[in-house]
Amino acid sequence: MKKLEFPLKVHDKKSKVDFFLASREYCFNVPDVMLLYNSLLALPEERVDKLMSLKLVSPTVATVLAFFLGPLAVDRFYCRDVPLGLAKLFTISALGFWWLADLFFIRRAARRANYRILRTFIINPVKEDDSD
Repeated sequence: MKKLEFPLKVHDKKSKVDFFLASREYCFNVPDVMLLYNSLLALPEERVDKLMSLKLVSPTVATVLAFFLGPLAVDRFYCRDVPLGLAKLFTISALGFWWLADLFFIRRAARRANYRILRTFIINPVKEDDSD
């Protein structure tokens, strides 16, 4: 049986931004990202093309890390929240209470981290790597 192939050719900037947001909907709080929607559309075309290569934090991975390695604060470090990760690590996860709370709140922390990543991408120009 032949596999169906759908050519994914997105040509205009709005379609690229919409595809990025739709394909990564689970990574963001939608109302927060919609505040940045017009800023994303105002980016130059080459910046929009680099949007798909952003390294985002997966809320699912963060939850799994919180469950298994939460007392070592690996989940907070994964969410790029170093000060809170250090505080959690040095208080020995507040004797387990912080670990238990993070099982419920780490998905929100991952989505906030993704919002910060996207906001930083919009505000700061991308540094070109010489390794390409």
